[in-house]
Amino acid sequence: MGPSRLSPGSGSRPGVLDRHNGAVRFRVLACDFDGTIATEGVVAPATLTALERVRRSGRQLLLVTGRTASQLEMVFGRWDVFDRLVLENGAVLVDPSAGTERLLCAPVSSRLQPELHRRGVEPLAVGRAIYAASVRHVEVIREAIRYLGLSLELVVNRDGVVILPEGVSKLSGAAAALFDIGENAAACVAVGDAENDVPMLALVGCGVAVANALDGVKAVADLVTRRPAGEGVAELAAALVADDLAAELAAAGGMGAARH
Repeated sequence: MGPSRLSPGSGSRPGVLDRHNGAVRFRVLACDFDGTIATEGVVAPATLTALERVRRSGRQLLLVTGRTASQLEMVFGRWDVFDRLVLENGAVLVDPSAGTERLLCAPVSSRLQPELHRRGVEPLAVGRAIYAASVRHVEVIREAIRYLGLSLELVVNRDGVVILPEGVSKLSGAAAALFDIGENAAACVAVGDAENDVPMLALVGCGVAVANALDGVKAVADLVTRRPAGEGVAELAAALVADDLAAELAAAGGMGAARH
């Protein structure tokens, strides 16, 4: 039995259907981690196998996550499956094969950490460039940023909030990773589930929401998987390898053309 058919997302774009004379259109798959390839920090063996098949097809893989390196290492060690990892919601770029890690922006001011501790923001995750905390602290964090006169961005990610330098997002990080591997956004399929994935889905040639994604993510996606999280990624991977998403996007393109 073949993979189950992905359903059209609310954001289906008719222009994504161009086939470039039969050449492979989508040469990169970019995946979010939590809630997308992983459930509660665990990536199922079947999901890894599906991702490895994508790579064996000649395509490249990106992992784009809000986690810091230490947070990711605690739950997931198969960094070698991916050609590049974008960590800290776009702030850090890792090349697993070369063992290199590059900061893509100036870090958040070190003045913020003691101020957040003073205001009771705990626990506070500290990365190379970002801080992250529970979303319940978001107003306290905003007040601390205003008090210090800092220019920073807050990105809500389900039950968490990430504190970032201005202009840093999964969009900027994915764009840097694509440039690093010699590819462009139009050649990329990206899949995610939460608020911080929306800019990345808007950047690429085809944005996909897993079935468990927030409604706002589904609203901007070109396709929505039938299955949740890792099972949905495996479904997407199978369709990508089978026919470059041609059948799925043909159905979605008809709806998208009618909507726009």
